Amino acid sequence: METEYLKICEASFDWARRRQFRGYSKFDALNSPFLRILSSRSTFLRKAFVFALSRAPINLRLLLGVQKKQNPKGLALFARCALNLHKQTGYDTYKQQAEALLSRLLSVSQKDRFSGHGWGYEHPWQNIAFFIPPYEPNSVVTSAAAEAFLDAWRHFGRSEDLAVCTSAADFLLHDLRRIDVGPGRMCRSYDLRSDWKVINVNAFIAAYLAKLYVHTKNETYKETAEKTMRWVMDCRTPDCAWYYTDPPEASRITIDNYHTGFVLDSIQEYLEVFENAEYEQAWRQGLAFYRKNLFTAEGAPCWMVGRPTPHDIHGAAQGIITFSRASAKDPALADQAGKILDWTLENLYDPRPSRFYYQKTKRWTKRFTLMRWCQGWMCYAISEYLRITGGKRK
Repeated sequence: METEYLKICEASFDWARRRQFRGYSKFDALNSPFLRILSSRSTFLRKAFVFALSRAPINLRLLLGVQKKQNPKGLALFARCALNLHKQTGYDTYKQQAEALLSRLLSVSQKDRFSGHGWGYEHPWQNIAFFIPPYEPNSVVTSAAAEAFLDAWRHFGRSEDLAVCTSAADFLLHDLRRIDVGPGRMCRSYDLRSDWKVINVNAFIAAYLAKLYVHTKNETYKETAEKTMRWVMDCRTPDCAWYYTDPPEASRITIDNYHTGFVLDSIQEYLEVFENAEYEQAWRQGLAFYRKNLFTAEGAPCWMVGRPTPHDIHGAAQGIITFSRASAKDPALADQAGKILDWTLENLYDPRPSRFYYQKTKRWTKRFTLMRWCQGWMCYAISEYLRITGGKRK
C-alpha cells in the first residue's frame, strides 16, 4: 500500500503544480468584483456572500468572476508536502519545488509593515467577528507559513530558514493583540483588529514557540508557550474537548472536526518539548473523544459533534494527520489514520486527474476542488501519513 499511497500523493501534488498552485479558496467570495461592489458598504452582505458561496452545492466562482489565486496557507501546505516527498523519494525535483514555494511565501510576507514576517489570506474575508483585507497578516496563516520554514530548517539546516522562523515569532508576539485571560495565562487575537479568542490558534502559537525554543533557547518563547498552553488547557471541557472560541457562544462553530485536531496536534508537539503529566492525560482523553465523536465507524469525518454531515475533506485530512502523529505514542492509531485515508480515497477522490473533492453531504457530493482546502490539505496529509507510518498498518 505504501507505493500506492505515494503514487497518489505525487500525482495529486503534480496536479496542483501544473496549475501553479492557483485555485479557489473556501472563503474567497469577495474576490468576485461583482460581489465586492454589491457589498462594499454592507457588512451584512459581505458576511452573507462569503457564507453562501462557501456552502453552495455547486461551484459558482467562475460564473461570479472569482479569480484563481495562490493561497499563502496553501503554499505552506504544498511546501511541507514537497519536503516530505523529498525525504521519501530523494528526488531533487521536490527539493526544488519546496524551495520555490518557500520563496513565493517570502514574496507575499508583510514583514515591512510589522515586527516580523506575517502572512494573511489572498482574499478579503468578512467573518462574524472581523473584516480582514487581502494579505493582512493573521495568527493562523502566519503560524502555518512559519511551520513550513521550521520544517525547512530541520530538513536543510539553513540559517536563513531559522531567521524567518524567529521573525515570524516577532509578529506573533508583538503585533497580535494580547487579550487578558488572567494571571499566568496568555491569549493572542486571531487577527489585528478584534479581540476574538480562538482556542486552536493559541494552541498553534504555543506549540510553535515551544519547538522554536528547542533551536534558539529563547526564554521568551518558553514562557509564552507555557502560559498560552495553560490557557488552552483551561478551556477544555470535562470530556477533554475544545470549542472553537472562548466563550463558546462567540462562534456558531461548536466542537468541530479539524479545529479539534489542530488542538490535539499542538498539545502533542508541545509535550515533545515540555513534559507535563496533566497535559498528557488530557491529550489522550481528547484523542479518544476525537475518534469516538468526530469520525464514523467507517472513517468518515463528522462536521461537528452531533452533526455527522457534511463529510468535509479538511476533516478527513486532519484526521489522517492527527492519528498518524499520535501513532508515534500509540502504534494502533496508524490503523485509524489508514481507515480515514481509505474512506477519503473511496468517497472524495477522483483518480483520473488525481484531485480531491470538497464535501460529501447526505444527498450528493460537491465534486469540485478548492486548491488549499482540498488539494493542499490532502497532499500534506498523505505525505505525513507516509513519513510517520510508512503506509504500514499496525
